[in-house]
Amino acid sequence: MYTISKKKAASVSLALVLSSTALLTACGSDKDKAASTTTPSTAAAATASAKPAGPKPKITVSIYDRNNVPEGEGTITNNRWTKWINENAPVQVEFVPVPRTNSSEKWNVLFASGQAPDLILEFSNPYMKDLASKGQIIPIDDAIAKYSTNYKKMIAGNESLQKLTRFNGKTYFFGRSLPFATNHYVMVRQDWLDKLKLPMPKTTEEYLQVAKAFTEQDPDGNGKKDTLGSTFWDVDYMYQLGQASDETLPMITSYHLINDQYVRTWDRPKADLAFKKALYEAGTVDKDTFTDKNMAKAQQDWVNGKLGIYGSDGLEGAKGYDVYNTLIKNNPDAKVAILPLPKSEIGQFSPAGAVPMQFMGAINATAKNVEAVVQYVDWLMTPEVQNTLKYGMEGVNYKMVDGCPRPIDAAKNKKELDWNGDFQMVSQLGTMGKCADYTNQLDPSKPNDKAYIDLINQGKAAYISADRPTTSEIVLPVTLTDDLTVIKNTLKNTLTNIYTKAVVGGASYTVEQAMKDAQDAWEKGGGKKVDDFYTKAYTDNKKDVIYTKDYYKLLTK
Repeated sequence: MYTISKKKAASVSLALVLSSTALLTACGSDKDKAASTTTPSTAAAATASAKPAGPKPKITVSIYDRNNVPEGEGTITNNRWTKWINENAPVQVEFVPVPRTNSSEKWNVLFASGQAPDLILEFSNPYMKDLASKGQIIPIDDAIAKYSTNYKKMIAGNESLQKLTRFNGKTYFFGRSLPFATNHYVMVRQDWLDKLKLPMPKTTEEYLQVAKAFTEQDPDGNGKKDTLGSTFWDVDYMYQLGQASDETLPMITSYHLINDQYVRTWDRPKADLAFKKALYEAGTVDKDTFTDKNMAKAQQDWVNGKLGIYGSDGLEGAKGYDVYNTLIKNNPDAKVAILPLPKSEIGQFSPAGAVPMQFMGAINATAKNVEAVVQYVDWLMTPEVQNTLKYGMEGVNYKMVDGCPRPIDAAKNKKELDWNGDFQMVSQLGTMGKCADYTNQLDPSKPNDKAYIDLINQGKAAYISADRPTTSEIVLPVTLTDDLTVIKNTLKNTLTNIYTKAVVGGASYTVEQAMKDAQDAWEKGGGKKVDDFYTKAYTDNKKDVIYTKDYYKLLTK
């Protein structure tokens, strides 16, 4: 692993202090100058690529803006990491901010105004495929063949990633390998189970009984009926819903492989809806659950010790760790455990995991210097650059312990390093080895860190298993046409209203009636055209379809 000597780091830091005025003049606006930061050492990437003899070619690159840059660190487009990149990359980069929430809206404005960047980095696969179908990004097969070294070598040996990055027979997207890790998770208050003498629920029926007990039997012992049992967050996954390749509302569009046909199913949404209605009517979920955007209220209930079962994402990362730490800070005696998803009448599954590959990059059709864009992607993939963006500087942000970088000061890294993840969107995390596991960033000598490492290990055992697969069965290489997208989006609202009414409507609006109304609305609104498209897309593109069951074969390699 590439490291930086303390002597070099110190000398460069001194030089940076002496030249900070010049750096700020070159890099930022007056507003950004006021929030200046010290740029990390240039040594980490000195051998990553040869610097061009003349001026560096200029490109524009998107960067997610999550409003998470700490005070004093600058802005998401002008900070220690943008400066480090521009000092060391073979190109000069102007970063274009894109809000992480509702990013497609910003993208639409950027493309309409002709201001979309050369390199588009976006996690929404449906949106990226839509850009490809409209000709707003270009096929990159020739560019990779001509200009790439690192990326070309990586993609050559990965047939599944080759399929994933193709659209209509051509490569449109940059992809990357990832560790086969957990992401979404469900936690349960183990101490509440113990107090009420309840077993870990293994079926949906047992889950309902536990949720009722958490709601009704005063598990926190304060003499008040002020606790809730669960949320709706994890329910979809119990019914093989929740991660279809092209959808974000699984109850609305439920497609599955049946007899080697990719068809619309209604049994799963019906069972899902019936279970949600039972939870709601039992009072185990917040009555305002449908207005709890991004589950902010549920998270507050969890960390404040008022919720018994909680699900979210980011288990193997700072997001999940911070939520756990807040829970323990507020409730020092709390004991939690990972809950394997209970078995339903549909089967037993796992919530969405970090699949071992994804695509997230493309080149704008208006890019003037495609070669420079590819060179930048190649540079970001070099081990030296990947390690520096992930771990920071040796002797400053980390020290080597048992061959892996370990944080020196977690508080310092939170300010300087931990928020830079979106600069790593091209990093091939799947090739970085065990040191890249989040557990290596924790200190097992600290009780909270040790407990969280155990939770991550529980999550891996519970959710990364071919016996309890992720709910997505395939990844299709095509996306809906514009006219079918309009139909689907219109029907989304109709079906959402029907399902919501069924959950809150009590005996006056049954699940059976809701499903009849939903199917009638789907048929009358043209939904069958959407169904037929997906069925035909699977049949016509089998050679490029990715079967997610094959991901589990990687566990034995």
